[in-house]
Amino acid sequence: MAVEFEEAEKNLKELIDWVAQTAPDQDLNEATTRLRLIDRLFFECLGWDREDCTAEERLDGQYIDYSFNCPERLLVVEAKREGVYFELPVGTNKLKYNIDFFLRRAGDVGNAIRQAMGYCQSGGAPFGVVCNGHQLVAFIASRSDGRPPLEGRALVFDSLRHIEENFLVAWQCLSKPGVTSRGLHKELQDTAVAPVPEKLSQRIPGYPGFKRRNALQTDLQILSELFVEEIPSLGANGDDEEFLRECYSPSGALSQYATVSKGILRARYSALFQEVAAGPSMRPATTKKGLSPEVLAQSLSRRPILLIGDRGVGKTIFINYLYRVDGKDIFANTLVFYIDFGSKPAIVEDLQRFVRDELTRQFSDVHGIDIYERNFVNGVLHLDIERYNKGIYRDMRETAPEMFEMKRIEFLEQRLADKDSYLRTCLTHVSNGRKKQVVIFLDNVDQRPSEFQENVFLIGQAMAANWPVVVFISIRPETFYRSRLSGTLSAYHARAFTIAPPRVDEVVRKRLRYGGLSMALGSDQEVTVKAESLHDYLQVLDYSFTQNRWLIEFLDNMCGGNIRLALDFLSTFIGSGHVDTEKILKIYRDKGAYFVPVHEFVRAVIYGDHEHYSPVASEVVNLFDITTPDGREHFLSPILVTQLDRWSQDSTQDGFVDAAKVYSYMQALGFQPRQIDWALTRLLRRNLIEAPSKSREYSANETGSHYRITSVGAYYVRRLIRTFAYIDAMVVDTPITDPEVRDRITDAYALADRLARARVFSDYLDSQWDRLSEQQLSFEWPRVKHALARNISYISGKIPLSKNIERP
Repeated sequence: MAVEFEEAEKNLKELIDWVAQTAPDQDLNEATTRLRLIDRLFFECLGWDREDCTAEERLDGQYIDYSFNCPERLLVVEAKREGVYFELPVGTNKLKYNIDFFLRRAGDVGNAIRQAMGYCQSGGAPFGVVCNGHQLVAFIASRSDGRPPLEGRALVFDSLRHIEENFLVAWQCLSKPGVTSRGLHKELQDTAVAPVPEKLSQRIPGYPGFKRRNALQTDLQILSELFVEEIPSLGANGDDEEFLRECYSPSGALSQYATVSKGILRARYSALFQEVAAGPSMRPATTKKGLSPEVLAQSLSRRPILLIGDRGVGKTIFINYLYRVDGKDIFANTLVFYIDFGSKPAIVEDLQRFVRDELTRQFSDVHGIDIYERNFVNGVLHLDIERYNKGIYRDMRETAPEMFEMKRIEFLEQRLADKDSYLRTCLTHVSNGRKKQVVIFLDNVDQRPSEFQENVFLIGQAMAANWPVVVFISIRPETFYRSRLSGTLSAYHARAFTIAPPRVDEVVRKRLRYGGLSMALGSDQEVTVKAESLHDYLQVLDYSFTQNRWLIEFLDNMCGGNIRLALDFLSTFIGSGHVDTEKILKIYRDKGAYFVPVHEFVRAVIYGDHEHYSPVASEVVNLFDITTPDGREHFLSPILVTQLDRWSQDSTQDGFVDAAKVYSYMQALGFQPRQIDWALTRLLRRNLIEAPSKSREYSANETGSHYRITSVGAYYVRRLIRTFAYIDAMVVDTPITDPEVRDRITDAYALADRLARARVFSDYLDSQWDRLSEQQLSFEWPRVKHALARNISYISGKIPLSKNIERP
């Protein structure tokens, strides 16, 4: 276990005393120096765990003495025998020296610095150290300011006593927490870091702009809300049941268009829970025959039932379908309360009151029961009133009836003041008196922070255990995973059911046919578009999503199981200013059919409401973006995702790969840890890769982290980045490190100009790939470029000349 600062400082004093008392007469060889001095210095005095260190790691046919990882390779230490000393100028007390000083005046140490720096650069480690057990030279091995590392400076300690005198600096720069926070970089970086070249977007006035729509597109945009609107909450009008019957798609079916292997997709909903020793018995909520009987059988349980599913898979619509359709006969004699935590309450302290107030409101608004109405109160508290009548005031009933009644009212007020107890009594009264089951759904809990979710679970657990109710709680897998290991759920054995995503193409077609062809044409919605145009456009969409497998493949993979996101993509396309709706309708009416090509759909999704691609507003991520002036970084994310794809095929852990393996591989290609950190952060947040906890938040220091590719990431590297539609959008957002090429990348509207610009950008990426071309990589840019070139040529041959002149 790593030591803290105070303990490390004490250990250093003990090491100095030990050296003074046991110093040998002869020099120690390298192995003995490492064993007696360097090991103690780094593990006892600088806070590193032995698990963080790989000794004698082989790299390019040579061996690194010490390689420190967390989990990425951060620090390389070259050990020299004790006799390899260096001398500093007399009368100086500096901590920092130019590396050139050692190259000119301390040949052995200078050669060791060169050697260690070579190891760092080959292995992607940002920092290096040369140490003989008594003296230590630390330096930055890879710089991003354009200055050669050998022209930089070094942090120098010429004795253990010197380290002790400046221990705070040593700790800030060379301890485990110091290195992970890049302390040495802050101490030695004496020049400004070279900025990332500007993006084309920075030179476009009014970027990203908004795409104008004509009247037809505007009306269609309004219409699109009909397809993505969530089913209203329980207790609304009866038309909702028709919607559910026509539009609900059972979950659990694996799409035939999934890019990632079906084995990994199945594991997504099972492997997560197998690692928890005392975990619940997991069951799918639906089967091929419909709703799982076990879901309803759990109504006899005195514990909450968890409905676990990723964001957007349809937990809310599942609850509605369960209550109104599939389990309608069972729920016919049931009082159902549906509490939505999607928007309120705002703070945890309001939870108990919010739940109580919602139950009270729904008693009245949904079930027509005013629990504070006089006769109902008398019925609920009948036994209490009887006890009061026989109590200490019984004699006053005849002698002082007014006083007796006043005392009775005070007694009832006391009972009503305990609102939680009274509400529980109301539920018991209704359940027993009317022979009704009571079911409470706590939905959209997973949209709130972790502490909030766990408090909701505690409330649900208390209600299930002590009230005459069945409680359902919907949460996400990452919440369940985290809480089962160390949170509230670790104390309970809750029954959990998984809600897997339905087939995207089936959901879309059902929404189009019901929400569009039936609902929109016969509704009272104030939509100005002519009924004929609306009907024709929806026929085009229905036909395309039935016949165009490339369109379905894009939607299925890019939503990553998030059905809500898939419907958002559909809504974005309908009425998009980037779609020529007039052309679509003309072709449909002339030829009787129109086949929406995938590039039209992709373009609408990438741009959304904007004229230009915006990485902030778009659901599509730019894989070629960079954080340093290093052009090789354009390929960091594609390489990382593709390599995870390859590893997943051979993984015995459901496709997951250890983070240390990821860092080791990427650093061996020369990428720096902070570059890899940034890439992992973006890829996780955009769901191109995932962690076992399903969390979208990245932690570079998370112990035992693992990652695997998702269907989203696979689609990017296998399909999306090979298309002109993607490259055309991303060129605006990608820094160009070559000044000459940067001047040629300009804003363009005419299709011919955009095609030419895409070729220039593709050639530029070629030149940056040359520095990686000798590596044996899973990702092969030449193959991607070949597919891209074919796509560009195809578009060039298909688009009429007039489209190459006019602004689209």
